[in-house]
Amino acid sequence: MIERNPITDDPVLIVPEREQRPNIFREGTDRCPFCAGHEADTPPEIWRDGDPWRIRVFPNKYPATERHEVIVETPDHHATFDQLAPDHAAAVIDSYISRYYSLQSEYVCIFKNHGPSAGASIPHLHSQVIGTPFLPRRIEREAAALAHRCALCAIDDEPLIKATENYRWIAPRGSSMGYEQWIVPRRHEPEMREGLELAALLQRATHAMMSVADSFNWIFINFPRQPAAHWYVQLMPRLAVVAGFEIGSGSAINTVLPAEAARRLQTFRTGPP
Repeated sequence: MIERNPITDDPVLIVPEREQRPNIFREGTDRCPFCAGHEADTPPEIWRDGDPWRIRVFPNKYPATERHEVIVETPDHHATFDQLAPDHAAAVIDSYISRYYSLQSEYVCIFKNHGPSAGASIPHLHSQVIGTPFLPRRIEREAAALAHRCALCAIDDEPLIKATENYRWIAPRGSSMGYEQWIVPRRHEPEMREGLELAALLQRATHAMMSVADSFNWIFINFPRQPAAHWYVQLMPRLAVVAGFEIGSGSAINTVLPAEAARRLQTFRTGPP
């Protein structure tokens, strides 16, 4: 169900059924529905990589919208993304891109919640894909700003963590959270098309973020039908909760200098893989 904020008309998804989803962190159960051998615990799969599988995609059992999928990224219950073999990590990113273009929705959001402070209810490595029948207001606002001048094509003065042939990994000066990072493609495109070095950067970012917190999020920010916009990935370890000022004002308080965040994250760039 979609309701609207009575002041701003922003869309809100009302999904009480999601309260029924299991929370392994809270319940302490030993049975994980994402583990190999427990495939019957999930809806029938849409796609798998390998047999036996190393990646599975299936509809979310407790969907937020009609198009809500789960990508389980490994059969290993204890693996983290930085521990995957490089070709395996690249296959995960390819699955993101494939599912992004497979869902027929006004907007498709790909994101990872890792750890209880990031909103995860199951510790097994996975990401989610949600298609919405509306374009989120954030995407509208950013697309409008990028239409006047693409700030992401001119980010050379932002604190740099690592640069590759196709991406810049930065800690933007306007970070809303401590150790927030963006992975920005050098090529100006509104939507992701191919992974290139992205999997390796995400593995390094995972290793770096888990050095400062046990929970993190990443979100792929795409701009469908907005050719002037520039897609990117936003990542943040979850060190603090969003509290009263942030909710009440819509503004952020960041307690970590972005330049210092970049320096600390750089020290982990030679870690796994």
